[in-house]
Amino acid sequence: MSENAFIRAVDLQKFFTVDSEFFAGSVRQVRAVDGVSFEIKKGNILGIVGESGCGKTTVSRLMVNLLKPSGGTVYFDSTDITHIKNRKMRDIRRRMQIVFQDPFSSLDPRMTVYEIIGEGLKNYGIVKNTAQLREKVETLVEKCGLFADQCLRYPHQFSGGQRQRICIARALAVKPDFIVLDEAVSALDVSIQAQILNLLKNLQEEMGLTYLFVSHDLSVVEFISDEVAVMYLGRIVELGRTEDIFNYPRHPYTEALLSAAPAFTAEEKAVKKRIILAGDIPSPENPPQGCYFSTRCPYTEEICKKEYPEYRMIGPGHAVACYRAGEDGNV
Repeated sequence: MSENAFIRAVDLQKFFTVDSEFFAGSVRQVRAVDGVSFEIKKGNILGIVGESGCGKTTVSRLMVNLLKPSGGTVYFDSTDITHIKNRKMRDIRRRMQIVFQDPFSSLDPRMTVYEIIGEGLKNYGIVKNTAQLREKVETLVEKCGLFADQCLRYPHQFSGGQRQRICIARALAVKPDFIVLDEAVSALDVSIQAQILNLLKNLQEEMGLTYLFVSHDLSVVEFISDEVAVMYLGRIVELGRTEDIFNYPRHPYTEALLSAAPAFTAEEKAVKKRIILAGDIPSPENPPQGCYFSTRCPYTEEICKKEYPEYRMIGPGHAVACYRAGEDGNV
């Protein structure tokens, strides 16, 4: 493990077994996550980006032990949480929280904001009496951009952006060190997205938080992340510093994703080259032999169809799984 690594995934795997739709008694195995490894330094933000079905949401749940991996290990502050006992996991769980995509479904409609945020405070004994509880909840609500007099309202009385602020306040209540944000702004309007992203940035800097930020939106990931991991069909195909990934992509899939992002200025539109990928994403039940991206890649060669490329470093903090990615800056 790197000296500064706070969160670490090592060869993480998650396979789901599902019943066949056509043959009674037969089952299929879905390889949702297939050998994912990465590290996050304390106080940093790692963004994971990829198309729907690439496994990024499954990774987010594995990292906070909401799912048990089929293989591999998750380390949190040097502790293996994959094989940890429940009693010790309870103490660690306070230090890691998750904010989901849909704030309405993740909030109990029968509870007030005061009860929703106060639940964790009481469960972990962070407050000693009702007065402390009220003061703490009101402070958290205001820190997240709401008003103290809204604490007695119910989730349905708030807008989508306000509900996500409540979810963030709930996550912060137990004083976590690590927060997973799983498509936390994708259900919001663009203007509200910007407000929530700025809030998350400010909280991260003020409190020294470590984030894993999962999204399909490249512009959002670019804005908030220190490093970016690009996932395709259950595997990370490229990982590096945000500026390297967006300015010097080295995997054809990363190139294709970036080419699909909208161009806003005349200069960008003039140089923008759209890469159209052939075919559909292969099924995670039966991935292609060789490189998983070989069936859609515009640069596919014979070796790509036979053997999965080694995931290797091609520069400082920049790793890629592609035969064509050399150290000369070319894909």
